Amino acid sequence: MHYASRRFILDRPGLSRYIDSMQPWPLPVGKFLFRFRSFTPLPLILLTFLFFKPLSPSWLWTAIGLAAAFLGEGIRIHCVGYAGSGTSGRESYLKADSLNTTGLYSLTRNPLYWGNGLIFAGLLTMYAQPLALAFFIVFLFLQYHFIVLAEESFLREQYGPEYEEYSRRVSRWLFLSGPYSPPGRRFDLKKVVFKENDSCFNLLLTALLILAWKESFFSGRVRQPLIFAGAALILILIYSWIKILKKKSAAKAAA
Repeated sequence: MHYASRRFILDRPGLSRYIDSMQPWPLPVGKFLFRFRSFTPLPLILLTFLFFKPLSPSWLWTAIGLAAAFLGEGIRIHCVGYAGSGTSGRESYLKADSLNTTGLYSLTRNPLYWGNGLIFAGLLTMYAQPLALAFFIVFLFLQYHFIVLAEESFLREQYGPEYEEYSRRVSRWLFLSGPYSPPGRRFDLKKVVFKENDSCFNLLLTALLILAWKESFFSGRVRQPLIFAGAALILILIYSWIKILKKKSAAKAAA
């Protein structure tokens, strides 16, 4: 008796759907982490200050750390400034009014998370504590892994073949995975100022706290507390002023 052989080929989109159907539990985990993504690193930051001591007072650690953190914020600014409306925001729920595929999104599918990772890595480099840095990198990778699974499931439902074609061209995590495609819209400075106010404030204030903490740890005291306090006050005033402008702008647009 002759049996005709049949070969089933599961394409990449089909494989993604199969994995999602077999392992549905990562999606609610990813949605939960997405909702609280701005707060989940805070316990680790507190534990770092409590249980990990800085290893060196050298300004080389600070310089390298600040360079990495500012590079990360620069990536965020580029993404937000060229992103379409209703995307790359700070909402606590999944939302995408359009699909970002140009600019840094043409090099990797998750440039914002690269930016976040560089910010955290830079701050911990400033702190001069490699072990805490290693723990944080593992934590961020695991968190963003689940978040990205939830985001990709959402985008696949929203944009179907368009997103599948994009995901075939551009890697989930590897940078420079595709040819650079210039943004199709103008850079929106106002959007950056309003949306990146929190991120810039958190970065700079945390950097000040790290510098003060290291000085206190290695010198026994903060030698110039007024400078740190004055810098923190200026940051708080600028942050509050931008928040007020944002609320006025939103009220004006609603009217």
